[in-house]
Amino acid sequence: MADTGTGGASGAAQGGGDKAGAPGAGAGDDHGGGGSDAGEAGAETGGIGGSPAHGGSPAHGGSPAHGGMGGLLGNAGGGTSGGGGAPIEPILPQPGLLLWLRADRGIQLKDGHVQVWQDQSPNHTDATQGSVNERPSYLAAGFNGRPTLEFDGQAQFLTFLDGFGDFSKGLAGLIIARPFDSECGALFEFSNGSEVDDVFMGVGNEKWQYEVQAENLQEGNVDLERFSLFEINHRMTGTGDLLVNGSVLSSFDIRTPIVPESGVRVNNFVAHSLYGGVCSYFRGQISEIILYSRSLSNGDLNTIETYLDAHWALGEQETPTP
Repeated sequence: MADTGTGGASGAAQGGGDKAGAPGAGAGDDHGGGGSDAGEAGAETGGIGGSPAHGGSPAHGGSPAHGGMGGLLGNAGGGTSGGGGAPIEPILPQPGLLLWLRADRGIQLKDGHVQVWQDQSPNHTDATQGSVNERPSYLAAGFNGRPTLEFDGQAQFLTFLDGFGDFSKGLAGLIIARPFDSECGALFEFSNGSEVDDVFMGVGNEKWQYEVQAENLQEGNVDLERFSLFEINHRMTGTGDLLVNGSVLSSFDIRTPIVPESGVRVNNFVAHSLYGGVCSYFRGQISEIILYSRSLSNGDLNTIETYLDAHWALGEQETPTP
């Protein structure tokens, strides 16, 4: 299998390449040696950039934070295609970082579909799909010129090995996604069966949804036209917050269980659930998932929100065509 690459996206920033490539696409080196206009994926199973898309993609020069997110990412370069400075790697808080999937890095393709989404956390808990018909599509410019994974809501999903067993210090999840419908669908689910030890972030009844076993929270109307930042911050005391685009929509107080039960989970998915019926698969697009096995301080949340908003330019999305 070809290397996942560290290429095309940073070509303009370092002076190589043609137009810096599609964000994160290509198998060139960090200095743009492979940065053609679209970025070649290399071999049949070629990778999608190891390097983040800050050099050559538009709108990374420091966009204002979206909604409740404060501040600017002022050092992110020039912000126009091919005009940026050196690539800026986000520095996420490391303690408790459990999973980090991003559509501009660590993608391995087969015939235009994703067979591996590599975890960028130190745990290397990759999401995979061995079945050809169940692999999601990869859209290099599907999110306002930025990359995303698209799931059909019928059969496409990714899976993890057994794990996700210790949330005794709480849980925090931040996901950049655009649902195409919001009747019911999991952005991720970890469980030992339908309604058994389950941890779920997704959508349900046209709302953003978080569920831990029998405890279920649904808040905020889901925007089907734009990408949103959906967040959960679940503290070890059982209290927590559901946020969208940096703003708290609801606070909760879970008592049974206070945090997700400890123990290895064997059914772990992106864009799939064992609930069955209309809730089996997620239909829409996902560009980034960050998950912690602890709750986050306000400072940590703001750091990650600011990075995500600037990286994906959430406040600069094009107005959908009617």
